[in-house]
Amino acid sequence: MILVLGKALNILELLGRNHGKEFPLGEIADTLNMDHGTCSNIIKTLAHRGYVQQTGPRQGYKLGYMVYSLTNSSVNNDDLTKVAREDVRKLGESLNETAILSVIRNDKRVVLFRTESDRQVIVRTNIGKSVYTANTGRVILANYAPAHQEKFIIRNGLPTKEEWPEIYLSDNPSGELMNQLAIIRNNGYEIFTDQNDIEGFAAPLFNEGHVIGSVGVYMPIFRVGNKQAVLRKVLDCAEEINRKISDTEDLKHLH
Repeated sequence: MILVLGKALNILELLGRNHGKEFPLGEIADTLNMDHGTCSNIIKTLAHRGYVQQTGPRQGYKLGYMVYSLTNSSVNNDDLTKVAREDVRKLGESLNETAILSVIRNDKRVVLFRTESDRQVIVRTNIGKSVYTANTGRVILANYAPAHQEKFIIRNGLPTKEEWPEIYLSDNPSGELMNQLAIIRNNGYEIFTDQNDIEGFAAPLFNEGHVIGSVGVYMPIFRVGNKQAVLRKVLDCAEEINRKISDTEDLKHLH
């Protein structure tokens, strides 16, 4: 067996056996009798690929979204999910369309919870996706504090033409990106039609003034009908979730 692969699997199995617990780096290394430097390098690689995640600076590690994407299941062990899933479910049922609850993790738009319609033609979305291509990601990024937003763009660069073609209609793509994000933030929502004629509606979720996620609906454009009516349902859902978030002590740590 390739030793480093075995060590990586040992880390994932440890985190999987203790689902939900966050392990400090040192505890992982000591539990597995692993050199701390080697353990750190493996975890950095796993985190970069989305298989483990760190909830914040100097915080512990737990399984990441890519582990769940291997089985095409949502990342459903999140405090936010517990508060929001029922309202997202009702939103999806009211439209009989795909509704999702999303966050940004490891600089990817990640689906925490998803409902799907029972129609013949349904919309599926990847659990982990570029923030720039997903309107549920864009609406979170648009509501980041300026310094947080700037750091994200520095880390990830500008969107490609495929990810956000509209910003390249300008002679200043960087400036146009900031302009587009400001428009989304001021509107309080994002509506986006992709190259496959899928219409997406998204609204942000907040905790004590900080954006922590988004709720969205996706459907084929031929089924949209009254666009303002669909948007109203998404905004009402977000408003109800935001109300519940403000009343939930378990979410005070999410900023």
